[in-house]
Amino acid sequence: MTSNKIYLSYFMDDNTPLYGGDYGVTMKSLRSIENGDTANTKELNFCNHSGTHIDFPNHFSVNGKVVENYDAEFWIFDHPYFVEVNTVESQIIDLSLEDVNLIPQNVDFLIIKTGFTKYRSEERYWNANPGIAPELAEKLKSRCKNLRVLGMDIISLTSFQNRPLGRISHNKFLIENEILIVEDMYLDKLINQPNRIYCFPILRSGLDGSPVTIIAEL
Repeated sequence: MTSNKIYLSYFMDDNTPLYGGDYGVTMKSLRSIENGDTANTKELNFCNHSGTHIDFPNHFSVNGKVVENYDAEFWIFDHPYFVEVNTVESQIIDLSLEDVNLIPQNVDFLIIKTGFTKYRSEERYWNANPGIAPELAEKLKSRCKNLRVLGMDIISLTSFQNRPLGRISHNKFLIENEILIVEDMYLDKLINQPNRIYCFPILRSGLDGSPVTIIAEL
């Protein structure tokens, strides 16, 4: 049976690349049936910005919103859209006004698909990742008033080689224009425009960011 739903999130494991060069989401056994316990139980250890994850305003602002400031309805997106952008290492991605004006105005979840994910197992994925220009935030919000999330298949909005500019970009998106950021998306199977997106964070109060499970309905 063919499904019309796909994951846009990576499964996390020991080899999950993290911004700055760390790797891995560790898991250890606390109880094991094989060792005579009644049930299997695991303990997970990971940074809250691991794998496919979302940034909240509190990531860059002491008084910014955290996960519990968003209600359940926020996480369902009825007007997603993706654009494909050719990019090279450490490039700062921007879209011209002409390109922005091709995006439907009712978009609520915009995805930038670069293909840079082909380097996800290499050092360049985090050390030479492209970033997003701060100017793009206002262009997008001006065109798409209902835009709530910008997603991408790069490890961070911030290019590791342009970190000061990345801090400006995060503030422009998260604080000034209230556009949340999803980084390190799995987009290999996203060929056609999705009809709906579901994006679910870990519901631990106080989080400034969280891994997210994203499902696209095609």
